[in-house]
Amino acid sequence: MAAATNRVWSSLGRRLVIGVILAICALVAVEAGGFAFLAVVTALTAIVIFEWIRMSCRHRSLGTLAVSVAVALASSVVFALWDAEWALIAVAIGTVLVGLAAKFENNNPFLVAAGIAVFTLSLVSTNWLRVENGSGLATIYWLFAVVWATDSGAYLIGSIIGGARVAPRISPGKTWAGAIGGLAAGIFGGIGLTLLLSAVDVLKAMPDLAIIAAASVLLSVVAQFGDLAESSVKRHFGVKDSGAWLPGHGGALDRLDSLIFVTPILALAVLLAGGSARLLWAGG
Repeated sequence: MAAATNRVWSSLGRRLVIGVILAICALVAVEAGGFAFLAVVTALTAIVIFEWIRMSCRHRSLGTLAVSVAVALASSVVFALWDAEWALIAVAIGTVLVGLAAKFENNNPFLVAAGIAVFTLSLVSTNWLRVENGSGLATIYWLFAVVWATDSGAYLIGSIIGGARVAPRISPGKTWAGAIGGLAAGIFGGIGLTLLLSAVDVLKAMPDLAIIAAASVLLSVVAQFGDLAESSVKRHFGVKDSGAWLPGHGGALDRLDSLIFVTPILALAVLLAGGSARLLWAGG
């Protein structure tokens, strides 16, 4: 156990530094909101799209890449000028165009287009959650806290304890100990962030912490499924990482996979509940 712990901490240096820098940049963008937040999310989506096209296209891909990035940009512009509903229509139309471009370049149109659909849907969902009904700032902070805590807890606990694998054929490094550790960290992250937001008056009333804990459990579980889904895709394509942009983290898709998977689901839940104020932030 001691040797495993030492190995984890010795390899944590660059990962931790990069993670802190990314977190600071993300929080600055969230706090700024508006066009700054939209621009950052769009830029990250474009990077993820580049990694996806590189992984999923076995033949020519320049045209598919150009169309895919154009779809992300168009979705952001439509969101900024009109609203999320029109942006989702742009996503749907753009997904079809990406599939046609992939088909023209002799790549798998359904696989390529499916990835672009998920990424651009997440783009629209993230921006919609940020501006949603006055509670968007708190919701985005909570979303990030739960997902980041889940990822970090799963990595640390899984690396130190090891043990039985969750899905050895998909992701040999992911263990049940890590999954449970990530779940616990996600719950504490969600509750801790809620207490902090209440203390600094981002939230005007203390929410029901039982609801926050339950929502954090669900979000953490879905985030871990998203991580497994990305691992499955990478195994299908025979790659270890989606890229090498971020030392210790791999590519942008490796870092953002959980958020990309979770955000549309959270946005749908908020929409069906009639707003995040009802779903999450009702007083206890």
